[in-house]
Amino acid sequence: MKDVDKLLNAILADFNPKTRRVIEHRFGLKNGTRATLQKIGNDLGVTRERVRQIEEQGVEKLRERVRAEAGPIIKSAKVHLASVGGVRRDDHFINELRHIAGVNDSKVKHAGQKLRFVLLVAGEPYFHRGGDELHEFWSLNDVSREKFLKFVKKVSKILESGDKKEVLEKKPYLAECRSVAASHMLTIPKFLGTNVFGDFGMKSWPEIEPKTVRDKAYLVLRKESKPLHFATIAKSINVFGIDKKPAHVQTVHNELIKDKRFVLVGRGMYALREHGFEPGTVKEVVAGILKEKGPMKPREIVRLVNQRRILKENTILLNLQNRRHFRRLDDGRYHVKEA
Repeated sequence: MKDVDKLLNAILADFNPKTRRVIEHRFGLKNGTRATLQKIGNDLGVTRERVRQIEEQGVEKLRERVRAEAGPIIKSAKVHLASVGGVRRDDHFINELRHIAGVNDSKVKHAGQKLRFVLLVAGEPYFHRGGDELHEFWSLNDVSREKFLKFVKKVSKILESGDKKEVLEKKPYLAECRSVAASHMLTIPKFLGTNVFGDFGMKSWPEIEPKTVRDKAYLVLRKESKPLHFATIAKSINVFGIDKKPAHVQTVHNELIKDKRFVLVGRGMYALREHGFEPGTVKEVVAGILKEKGPMKPREIVRLVNQRRILKENTILLNLQNRRHFRRLDDGRYHVKEA
């Protein structure tokens, strides 16, 4: 494959200094960062519109020249794009193309920007600018682009139409992701994402992109599926990398107290209500179980209470002795005393 720097020097050789400077700075060929029209205009003492015209004219003049001189690069890009389903997110695609072309920043400075420039000027494969909903991406043709957009729409509908908890646990969208390429396509929509535990869904879901301390605590407890001390929850938020900022223990504790999703099940120990843990006094938890299950022996009551709270056996048995609320039957079972 032709040396990228030699290729660029050859195709830009007959440009005047002003046009060459506009092209080099607009496409980040010199420092890896694309300069704005305003910045280049200020440097050259011309308007933004004039810079845009120079860029447009320069690219048009280069198109056929690049297609002729950079044929192997363009062909490699198309072959690779076809092998990954015809659509690829821009940053991933360019990074992969660098490896395919055998160029990196140790050999060619800003190699990624230079390869991107070659393909953008050639106009093939097709480049799609990003927006509010999509990251920048490349497509092999209009068919692959339309197929990709339909795929994203279908997956999004699955995510939004089902119960969120069920979607996260059963992952029904996987039936549509029959290849690695299909999974990679889901990195292009900005509204889809993956959390630190690998759960996939809508970024608007707190389970995917938690914004508050409460949501970050919820994510930890949901992942651990067991009660944790509030200090451990705070530490886990930091260890798992859920938040770049350190989670303060007291802040976490304060937020756990305020949110009904969390249940205090022991001294400083919190669990999720959705995991079967119940709030309330020991008496209320015991009464709820007996009303639900009917009369039971003390050992069975202790076992069931400790599925919903973390309590010492004696604490539960002591509450059963409260004759105002519980009645001991002749066979040793206990039941709720009728009002």
